[in-house]
Amino acid sequence: MSRYTYTLHPGKTEPEKGTYKRSKLEKMTTFQLREICRKEKLVIPSGNTMDREGLTRLIMRFRGQKDYRHIAEASEGGIERLQEYFDRNEIDISSGQDVIFPGTIVLYEGTGLNELDQYQVESKIALYEGNLLLIDENFQIYTCFYIKEIQNTWNLFQGPGMPVKPLLKHQYSILYFPNERDSEFLYDCYYGNAKNIPGHMEALRIPLLNIEVRQVTETDLPLVIDFGSSNTTMGICLSDGTTKIARAGNGPIIPSVIGVEERGEGRHGFLFGYEALALEEQNYQDEDVPVFFDIKRWISDPDRLEGVILKSGFKYQISRRDMLRGFLEYLIELAKQQFKCQFKNIQFLAPIRQKEKFQELFKSLLPEYNVSCELDEGMAVLFNSIYGMIRQNLYEKGRWYQALIIDCGGGTTDLTSGRFLIDNSRVSYTIDLETRYENGDTNFGGNNLTFRILQMLKVKIAKALGYLEKEDVIELSERDTADCLSEQYRKAENFLPTRFREYEERSRDQYFKVKNNYYYLFQLAEKVKKSFFQTRYQYELFINTEKDGKPDEMFLDKWKLSVRCKDGLTHIQQEIRFPFYLNEIESALRPDIYHVMERFLDQKFEQGELQEYEMLKLTGQSCKSGLFTEALKQYVPGKLIQSAKREADEAELKMCCLEGALAYFMNCKRGYMKVNQDYQVRTLPYEIMAYTHENQEKVLIRSLDEEDHIGCISRFMVGKQLDLYLSDEKGKRLKTYYFEYDTESFTRTTQEEIDRDYAGSVIQEETDTILEGEMKFFVWVSRKRWGFLVLPILRENEVLYKGNETFFDFEDDTWEENFFDGRK
Repeated sequence: MSRYTYTLHPGKTEPEKGTYKRSKLEKMTTFQLREICRKEKLVIPSGNTMDREGLTRLIMRFRGQKDYRHIAEASEGGIERLQEYFDRNEIDISSGQDVIFPGTIVLYEGTGLNELDQYQVESKIALYEGNLLLIDENFQIYTCFYIKEIQNTWNLFQGPGMPVKPLLKHQYSILYFPNERDSEFLYDCYYGNAKNIPGHMEALRIPLLNIEVRQVTETDLPLVIDFGSSNTTMGICLSDGTTKIARAGNGPIIPSVIGVEERGEGRHGFLFGYEALALEEQNYQDEDVPVFFDIKRWISDPDRLEGVILKSGFKYQISRRDMLRGFLEYLIELAKQQFKCQFKNIQFLAPIRQKEKFQELFKSLLPEYNVSCELDEGMAVLFNSIYGMIRQNLYEKGRWYQALIIDCGGGTTDLTSGRFLIDNSRVSYTIDLETRYENGDTNFGGNNLTFRILQMLKVKIAKALGYLEKEDVIELSERDTADCLSEQYRKAENFLPTRFREYEERSRDQYFKVKNNYYYLFQLAEKVKKSFFQTRYQYELFINTEKDGKPDEMFLDKWKLSVRCKDGLTHIQQEIRFPFYLNEIESALRPDIYHVMERFLDQKFEQGELQEYEMLKLTGQSCKSGLFTEALKQYVPGKLIQSAKREADEAELKMCCLEGALAYFMNCKRGYMKVNQDYQVRTLPYEIMAYTHENQEKVLIRSLDEEDHIGCISRFMVGKQLDLYLSDEKGKRLKTYYFEYDTESFTRTTQEEIDRDYAGSVIQEETDTILEGEMKFFVWVSRKRWGFLVLPILRENEVLYKGNETFFDFEDDTWEENFFDGRK
């Protein structure tokens, strides 16, 4: 439609178009909103006394449109259609100083403009987010812009795919259209959808001093990307020895989130980062949540399909590979726009235990780039400290330093040790750097802490609504136990359901309402966590269903939650307000944090290894909580614990890894440092076991074993399948592997061939003992690939035969903790 505004009052000549803007609806009274519902035949549910917010949501859902549509992409013949309209119609163009644009504008091909380019617009009149045109003195149109308000500042925008006609020696101006209707017409005209031509059009002409288009230069400098479970950061090293960090939203943190939106019947598109989070916030109670979190875990199983149902009701099955590639391309385009560079080389920072897997996958997703994972995350963090010591001259030449790094990210926690030596030669620094993976927990990270707060939120909401009796609610400060909270959470499920997996066999409406409950509470819990873990001390925070804008209050949208009533599920009717306190947050989180520290450090403490480390580093955004430092001090009192936390920069814990990587690549490129790096996996927190024919357990790979021991187990040759069982270091069963084989496909071999191909993995003492008709399975660890291999060898008619060597991953998301699987 060419017009999104509307008229309520009689006497106007223009008919009601039946589409509405949220910004206008929010200024109306409840009576006016009810009149729109009556006029547009929008049925208010019987017995439902909707307030202004509810009525606004109802109108926006069925008669709403986005506030403004922007010309941001190339459309064949689009500029020509606009030019044709201008040539045939007279535009009332006036000049004035009411709107001021920057005098000089530089455009880079294929990058567009956004708020980070800082082309700010000043005005003495009220502005709106409308479309703009670039014209010359002969009223020839060259390209399209638009303006947007970002944090109370108006900025000039241009879509990255927006073409610009060749600029010659002319006097250029920008046209701003004060009437919103005219901006909407320009959009429809550009894309060839104009139906109603405005009878009169006005425009303000703002002259420019200069405008030019430049080419984006290709660079050999690598784009360094730290792809995290919850957030991503990236940056580049410049030729002058400085670095630049990419920005999104209000800072350097880019949410690792993917959203899916409909782009027409049978077609879909992706949104990333903050746009994906905004899509999740705009969702209605009875619609699917088309947003995916924790996408870093997909690397374990990238070939799986994910299902999502969009507003049309059409269900899409989307490849994880397609979404991951889309996210990576979004990051590269974001960097291209900000740094004005065309990248050829991409450096990803990967967990030390999965470095090979990350590199293999990213190369396949981005075949047109030179992709590498030269640095692991632990090495990057350690190099950040090394670079700081060199700059401040705080090192002893030729001395070995030892460090222990605890990285608690969004989804996992890793323990990495490192040792380094710094030498200053005549021409450069020489650094010997060794990192070693010590231990890890793929099921503990920032999401675990968020989930604990989600449990508290759900319990507190149920209590505030009167659903839980007083005897059901026990203050966490009185009983410091996660079991207590989990029991209250379980009882609250009867009133405020979140386990949407259990609703798959029920109605679509109920399923989506329960799913939205969980997603909304998870995001609200994330905001609560960030509020308490910020640099500014906070002891108290109120959750309120009324918007009042107080700094110590957070808004709870009652229209986003569905509670159980006698007729099914409905939104919260009453206003509620309740507090969170720092001590109860810490009481809920302390057991989990202390438990993971005990798992990592108890053995090292008992063996006296902790005394060897001069430096202890806490990294990852989750370590903002002082509970990590508190837990660590039990083991290393008086040690230098570096939490990398600066008062002025709340993102510093996340940035530590990226900054270390940038310092590494910058110094190596300029020849200031020669780095001899070595990384290894010391121990594996997993155990592989199989059963003998007598149903006895036989451990093939032992947990936390620093040696590369080879396990083997035998079967009679008529078998077709070997079952292998994965457990953690505590003996908890995680997964079963089914190794299927066919002896008909085995190939003839000799002991000499086995010794040549599998030296150190299949030893002759074991093959010599294989009996006639016996098949022996050899199992050994691949530390670089973070998994294990299985090789079957058979003796038949005194001849050796071997099957295919098969690799199995230790980790995949079939057994890892998933906070979005609908079972919480």
